[in-house]
Amino acid sequence: MTEDTLLNAVHAWQRGALTRDALITQLTSLGRADAPLITELITQLHGRVAPHAEPGQPGAGASSTDVWRDELMGSRACTWGSAGLLVGPSVLILTDGRHGVVLGERDTRALNSSVSGSLMLLCQTIVMAEHALNERDMRQLQEQRLESASTSLSEIDPIH
Repeated sequence: MTEDTLLNAVHAWQRGALTRDALITQLTSLGRADAPLITELITQLHGRVAPHAEPGQPGAGASSTDVWRDELMGSRACTWGSAGLLVGPSVLILTDGRHGVVLGERDTRALNSSVSGSLMLLCQTIVMAEHALNERDMRQLQEQRLESASTSLSEIDPIH
């Protein structure tokens, strides 16, 4: 896969020719070694779009903070080393810590470097928390399995 393929997929989604889930699948199927593809995609998208209005800036609506909070609180995340993806309820956010873009169904907005850095940290935090929960769940399942196996075996009467 190339950055042009990814760029075409983003544009196809924004034209309605590709589903959001299909775009997310293309992005999340990339491995850690594909981080440069994501970084290049961010660079290509970032250079072609208007800045995103942040809360408190002219052009940011009164509900802008609430919208951002809802998007971020409802996000799932994926990281590729130096790049990350936040999948919110209505937008996709790509960041490499220096640059970032907010992808909507019809538009793309650029993020400044401080917001991009914060969102990259959020991506990493979500991914680390998910891994920690998965490890804890696996340990609990293994313990339950051992306990159920030992209980079952202790209930078997020995043959004399």
